[in-house]
Amino acid sequence: MDRRTDGIAKNTGRAALAAAGLAPGVRAAGSDEIRVGLLGCGGRGSGAVRHCLAADPGVVVVALADLFPDKARKLRDALLKDPKYKNRIRVPDDAIFGGFDCYEQLAKSDTHLLLMATAPAFRPWEMMAAIQAGKHVFTEKPIATDVAGCRLFMEASRLAEQKGLAIVAGTQRRHEFNRIELMKRIHDGAIGELVGGQCYWFGGGIWYRGRDWEMTEFEWQCHNWYHFTWLSGDQICEQHIHNIDVLNWCFNGPPKKFTAVGGRATRDYSEQAKKVAQAFGRPDDWAKYNGDIWDHIVSEFEYPNGARCLSFCGHGPGTDRSNEKIVGTKGVSDCARRILDHKGGKIWEYEGPSVNGQEQEHVDLIRSIRAGKPINHGIRIAESTLTAIGGRIAAYTGRTFTWDWLLNASKNALVPDPSKWKPGPGLFFPIPNGAAPLE
Repeated sequence: MDRRTDGIAKNTGRAALAAAGLAPGVRAAGSDEIRVGLLGCGGRGSGAVRHCLAADPGVVVVALADLFPDKARKLRDALLKDPKYKNRIRVPDDAIFGGFDCYEQLAKSDTHLLLMATAPAFRPWEMMAAIQAGKHVFTEKPIATDVAGCRLFMEASRLAEQKGLAIVAGTQRRHEFNRIELMKRIHDGAIGELVGGQCYWFGGGIWYRGRDWEMTEFEWQCHNWYHFTWLSGDQICEQHIHNIDVLNWCFNGPPKKFTAVGGRATRDYSEQAKKVAQAFGRPDDWAKYNGDIWDHIVSEFEYPNGARCLSFCGHGPGTDRSNEKIVGTKGVSDCARRILDHKGGKIWEYEGPSVNGQEQEHVDLIRSIRAGKPINHGIRIAESTLTAIGGRIAAYTGRTFTWDWLLNASKNALVPDPSKWKPGPGLFFPIPNGAAPLE
């Protein structure tokens, strides 16, 4: 047997594989295999599976699943054509799963590790099915779109801890060497006590997808998921969670209080929505197909030590900003590479090697599995997702509330039970007016 030299676990023999939850009888020629299945074969899923393949030469892809199985077949065929993955894509037709129960079919497949990249709404149930089936998991962020989903995901994460299973989330900043070294210094007091900060994710806009073939409304919503809060969580969850997660990293945990405002001023897909409404035979009811997410939310997060941080996110013309800043009593940092004093003098700057965080997160995940010490970031990513949801709820309702209320008392539940995930009528909510009931 070859001995791997990945810098973490050189001995990946039978005992190490058994400790890691891998099937010791499954081997690739000359190496130990990690059999991977992908759930969600769109753009992010396509990227995730390629990053996973790049992370470890023992990774082989053996199953693909998507609501729309043609997407899975298309991805399988594209991977087969890439010479980089020769003999590592082994997905027969009967290992391609489709439909709303494809996550359950994938969980039953002969795999060690599942990658999850579907619409965020479905992720808590997908995670629970995977963990119950004994799979290690890489999951994209956010991990839910409502409070109820975060609670279910946390339950699955605790079960994974009991079963010795790994969970790594797609918050790639947590895996970048420069940020890791910088955070060590922040936590060691290099900028003193943290007193405030800001984080941003403004972009120019997002895609809007029309109706393909004879999709039902519910299928079309899943195809066009970003535009509906119950499916995406709004932009504050889907994208801005990266920056919010960095703030939580600075403070080693979530905020204690939430206040926010926002609205929908420029987000308009009327022309596309009218075409979709026409395709469904509902030309006079086109407005609901325009989506219900906002285009800007500004939140204030108050952390347990009293520090207050501002969060700015949204989409709009001419905007492009995604970064963070943290302020302490002794200095400030860009949360990426530098620490300065309050006069602009350099205290510290990272000068080491750089890595692709989206690939390194898979490297870290697989190394932990091979070492028999699976890492579990489930609770952490659930807390960051819940922080983003808290900002959204505060903006949609115009109310201030605490973390304790959000985690333990909120009845926020947008996503229907899996028994209702099926072709048929869509699930449409009115555009929030900023004064919704707090529940």
